[in-house]
Amino acid sequence: MRISLDHRSPIPVFHQLTEALRYAIATGELPTGTVLPPLRRAGGLWGVNLHTVRRAYAELARLGLVVTRTPAGTEVIRNGVQERRSPGSEARRQFVDRVVQEARLEHGLDLEALIAVLRGSRRQRTVPDISVVECSATQSTDLAEQLSRRWRVKARGWVLDRGEPPVGPVVGTYFHYNEIRLRWPQRLPQVHFLPIVPEASLVETLSAGRQRSGKVTVQLCERDAAMAGNIAADLLRILPPDRFRVTTRVVPRAEEALEGRPSAGALLLSPRMWGELPPRLRNDPRVHQVRYVFDAEALDALGRTQGWEAA
Repeated sequence: MRISLDHRSPIPVFHQLTEALRYAIATGELPTGTVLPPLRRAGGLWGVNLHTVRRAYAELARLGLVVTRTPAGTEVIRNGVQERRSPGSEARRQFVDRVVQEARLEHGLDLEALIAVLRGSRRQRTVPDISVVECSATQSTDLAEQLSRRWRVKARGWVLDRGEPPVGPVVGTYFHYNEIRLRWPQRLPQVHFLPIVPEASLVETLSAGRQRSGKVTVQLCERDAAMAGNIAADLLRILPPDRFRVTTRVVPRAEEALEGRPSAGALLLSPRMWGELPPRLRNDPRVHQVRYVFDAEALDALGRTQGWEAA
């Protein structure tokens, strides 16, 4: 497994490693049952010392994502999205029989009347009000719309630096797990973390109209080096390395990304940089947004475990 770590970043290397592994577990890149590399081998693979690896594995164990067994090693035990166990058919039948019998004996309702009551109650159910937290208005609003399109919920985008979200359920992304945990520890029981991935259609967008052979160079612009590294690592999962070469560039402002851009290749802007770019500059055919979307399986699993209605 490839992991990009920025040793110049103010973010501790062990935390970068922890987040990278946790993200891989959440997205299924490291599925349940995967045995992580031993400490010394992992240190060599990822360019860190064994104490850094040990600390990262310990944090994953504290989060309940891995377990270390001697001599088997450190094994992934869950992917962070827990499914409810479906009851057996016999248990469901007994439950239905009890409900029908109680409706008839206690309330004088036959089966058709009971169904009508249930349908009316379903229509009157309160729509959950959910805050979707991200670091930019562009990203949080987009993710909130994705959530509302899949499930019948009232989702609002909430910018991380805006302060604590309103009372109610919160959906966060693994990008900002640690920030949310440190800022609002009392809200963690209400927070559901989901993995996000770059939209796969970016491959087609970058390939459209290109006739020349060889790799396509794409330059990713972000104002934070660590974030740029994380996004670049995500892009490598959808952009085939035999066709694309991904580079990064740190710029303080979105408009500066267009200054001194390469004569060939494509320019990619992170979600928050794209949100800051004036609309008139988005028409440049070489400028594209790195759009993130919820992992579909994780989004479906969350809705089912919360009992939300499909949109």
